[in-house]
Amino acid sequence: MRCMIRILAICIAGAAMMAGCNLARTKLPANTVEAGETRARLQASPPPATATLGALIREVSERTATPAPSELPPSRCDELDVDRPARQVDADVIINYQAKSARVVQAIEFHNREAQPLGEIMLDVQANQWEAGFRLIELTVNDEIAEFELDLNRLKVKLDAPLETGCRLALDLEFDLQPAEIRAGLRSYRGFFGYSPRQLNLGHFLPTVAARLDGGWRIHEPIGIGEQVVYDVADWRVNVSVNEAADTLVLAAPGKVRQNGAAIWNVELLNSRDFAISLSEEWRAAELRIADDVRVEVYAFADAQIYANGVRLDGADHVLKEAEKALALYNRQFAPYQRERFVIVQGDFPDGMEFTGMVFVGGAWFTTFDGGPRNYLTLISVHEIAHQWWYAQVGNDSALNPWLDEALATYSEYLFIEEFYPAFKNWWWTFRVAGFFPQGKVDSEVYEFSTARAYINAVYLRGVQMLHNLRVDIGDEAFFDMLRAYLSAGAGLIADPTLFWRQLPPELRALTQATRLEYLRNDDDSALFGLPEPDAATPDSED
Repeated sequence: MRCMIRILAICIAGAAMMAGCNLARTKLPANTVEAGETRARLQASPPPATATLGALIREVSERTATPAPSELPPSRCDELDVDRPARQVDADVIINYQAKSARVVQAIEFHNREAQPLGEIMLDVQANQWEAGFRLIELTVNDEIAEFELDLNRLKVKLDAPLETGCRLALDLEFDLQPAEIRAGLRSYRGFFGYSPRQLNLGHFLPTVAARLDGGWRIHEPIGIGEQVVYDVADWRVNVSVNEAADTLVLAAPGKVRQNGAAIWNVELLNSRDFAISLSEEWRAAELRIADDVRVEVYAFADAQIYANGVRLDGADHVLKEAEKALALYNRQFAPYQRERFVIVQGDFPDGMEFTGMVFVGGAWFTTFDGGPRNYLTLISVHEIAHQWWYAQVGNDSALNPWLDEALATYSEYLFIEEFYPAFKNWWWTFRVAGFFPQGKVDSEVYEFSTARAYINAVYLRGVQMLHNLRVDIGDEAFFDMLRAYLSAGAGLIADPTLFWRQLPPELRALTQATRLEYLRNDDDSALFGLPEPDAATPDSED
């Protein structure tokens, strides 16, 4: 792995520096003196005389790293390899747990599968939207220093020569991360890239080559309402090393995880839209093996167990059992879950957040658990589980078409209640939907809203009303056939609403017209179903 060759040169000095620095947000022009001087200082820094850090270096140097993809051929061009994603990401992440900071050396291999050459590469750098969150030290393309422009979450890399169709390039980055403390307010909802006194969350923290849609790079301006990420799939191989942490430190991560020593892990997550990890010295882990050799794991804190009226209530155990039910239902109704593990993490931030193979569920829902299914701990858990289909399997543009994952995930909550707690169906509709008196058009963009409540009402809640009416319009069999067809057609892709609506058989479209007119802004059949525009009427003959 290219990353591992360079990691030993920086890990001692990087760990020492991160323990005390307050990193400033930077926007570096290409080939700056600061970047070169910083790297020279790091390489020249003497190693600190600490047994802990010395043990870390020995572990990193002596143990076998996760196998890296084969080296690029000299020409860097070959036949299109459709058996693996166009994006291959390898990274070495050295974390100072006390400072809640990290030094990262990352290698990205990108294979151009577009029909035209690319004169530039755009990286999506979500961590840079936060003050001091991301500090780029060095960037190279094919081992040569490259010109770039870093603007908020967009890192544009200029290429000396266009990257031809079928050709690959190697991008190498070295950077520092400094997540912010999770506090109250809107920023707390982004706690998946943040820390609390007992937890460090790194979600959307590794730059990735942006998605290509309609012949362009798709990166949206981040705002505080909803989500704006648009990710294509990639293979992720990440080595995680942690210093300045207690022996009780636990890593929560999706995919295949191998521990290679004290606080050293290799994580491999293939064909995934994202990569996220979380660490804590205080977790209590529980797991349950379910059908088809899928293992569910829950990482929760001691406060997930509460006592009410002399009865012990265990929110983590409840989530574990409800997850087993939800996965079984969604496997049957939608498509098989595609991974061997599913990880649920109690997050010290509100609500929840989905990632491929791993989700966060807000800690408040654990500490207010009342012992039954009629609560947000149940609903948010199964909602985030549903995103393993509506996001992880079939993707979408979460800024322009957010209903494609959020409305479907919310309606999946109802399917769960309908299946396992049918007596509570009316409760769900009142508690989750009707009580908020939702208004708005389902096919709205996130940028159209000034409050999160208005966004949720239109996209999530009006979205489930639309989906339920659609189900009534065409019947259960046709409705679930449509969902399965959408998953099959969009698997591994970034779908748009046209792909969804085209799964509705032509003979049933008339039955759904009233529903579409009520809930959608754009209900034109030509646009909605991707039909050709009708020809102009031919004048009647005077013969």
